[in-house]
Amino acid sequence: MTPHRAVTFALMNIMVLRGQLSLRRMKAMARDPMKVNERLLKKIIRSNRGTDFGKAHHFDQIHSLADYRRNVPPSAYEDYADDIERTKKGEKNVLTSKRILGYSRTSGSSGVPKYIPATRASLKAYVNYTWTRALALGAAELKRQGKRYHPGRGLFLSPATNDRLPDGRLCSNIAEIGAEQYGAVYPYVLALPQRRLFDVNDGDYVYSVYRFGLSDPSVTFVFSVFFSLNVAQIAYLKHNWRMIVDDIEKGSINPRVDMKPALRRALERRLKPMPERAKYLRRQFEQGFDESLFLRIWPNLTFVSAIGNASFKPAAELTRRVVGSVPFDFSIYGASEALIACCYQLECTDMQLLADSCFYEFVEYNGDQSRFLTLDQLEQGKRYEILITNQAGLYRYRLKDVIEVRGWRDRCPLIAFSFRKGQLFNIAGEKFSEEDARNTVEMLERAHGVHIDHWLFYQDDSIAPSRYVLAVESEADLDWEACIDELEDYMGRCNKRYPSQRSKQFISRLAVRRQLPGTHDAWKQALIAQGAPAGQVKPVHSLDNDQKREFFLSRLAQETK
Repeated sequence: MTPHRAVTFALMNIMVLRGQLSLRRMKAMARDPMKVNERLLKKIIRSNRGTDFGKAHHFDQIHSLADYRRNVPPSAYEDYADDIERTKKGEKNVLTSKRILGYSRTSGSSGVPKYIPATRASLKAYVNYTWTRALALGAAELKRQGKRYHPGRGLFLSPATNDRLPDGRLCSNIAEIGAEQYGAVYPYVLALPQRRLFDVNDGDYVYSVYRFGLSDPSVTFVFSVFFSLNVAQIAYLKHNWRMIVDDIEKGSINPRVDMKPALRRALERRLKPMPERAKYLRRQFEQGFDESLFLRIWPNLTFVSAIGNASFKPAAELTRRVVGSVPFDFSIYGASEALIACCYQLECTDMQLLADSCFYEFVEYNGDQSRFLTLDQLEQGKRYEILITNQAGLYRYRLKDVIEVRGWRDRCPLIAFSFRKGQLFNIAGEKFSEEDARNTVEMLERAHGVHIDHWLFYQDDSIAPSRYVLAVESEADLDWEACIDELEDYMGRCNKRYPSQRSKQFISRLAVRRQLPGTHDAWKQALIAQGAPAGQVKPVHSLDNDQKREFFLSRLAQETK
């Protein structure tokens, strides 16, 4: 065993042990999650009394949840934007007494960036409940099957964006901010040659992931943020495996690969020819991309972990086509603001609410919007909008996410993400909203001086990767095939992440379909016949339930390629 392999062996076993502790903590919290959650709120209020926010909202006078709600109103990002800018310039004790390690940058509404502060306390939940939890579940599953766990590195398919503030703090994603604190172990736990994740700004990062991942036969897990990334990158592998395997054989990086020269030189110094590994890989790929592929490439593969609920379910099923019997960890439900819930068993999409991550409040969806509930007041089968008080300076913050209570683990809710308010789609993390869709159509109308009578977007999972489809019912004199590139440009202007995800081939090219004449009026009349008041039948702009999908997809004319 090489020294590097020995370190990997030790670290992976330690991570499994930490994951087992996290799973035990989850089980213990489930017995009285409200007690844990209330204790966390008191801790947050106590530690932030001296901050500008704490003083302005009289944290020193808060002694109960009723006091907290009286002093602190529900909030949105816009309420913090100015204070966050102050913290980015180096001011301390503005929103939180904790040191801000970096900022998770998200696209925000209409592409306006949001900068969510991250502290060591807010990152702790990610450390406890992501990889280590999944590793422990994978090891337990092997034990249940009577098999031995072989500690090995993993494949991390999601990229980083290593942008920094002038003072050196990261403006990236949660994973990379965490890597900044724990990156020293990355080359031992991930198939990486460096102490950071591959960066989208470095060039073709997917090549880099597979170039080093395929070289390591002892890979034991595959992790990404969303299953849609898995699908896109499997498609990349299908088209580029010959080039990658040739490079493994020669110990080289193909000149055609887009890569920053400095990174190329640094990586090439680490490479050695691996003709035997290349010969083995070539045989496996030539057998085809079937359900046994990943297990043939990595015989010790234990699990695949990614978010696979809601709109990502089709991508998860497509991923199974190359991983076969390898179990799925449907991972976590989280956001830049906080980790909310995670799975406590494999192959299950229901997630346990994490009472020690942040303080939760809920408002029943389409219910009394002035009635705020705690986690012990939720009811199974109902949907709720979620508010959080996190450990990085956000208080009674509306995530704009709607969750459904699916059941209980002891006294703790098991939840599933339902949808985001105002959001139509989320194929690859772009969060394309109803506002984005409406603005896209309006830009096309203005550009051509036409009116599009009826339109809707839907997500097409029949191809890999998935794509958006605009279905139109209109007499507008437009060449829809010629408008596709124009529409994609407008979608990118309205949603800044869309062109990025398209360029990475995480999303396929837009398609336009025609609805048969009279479709939308027939839908309206059908609802009225079922008793809906005519004045309350709203225009359909997305297929957000099975009834709409069956009705509108059965009334499509020939596809525009």
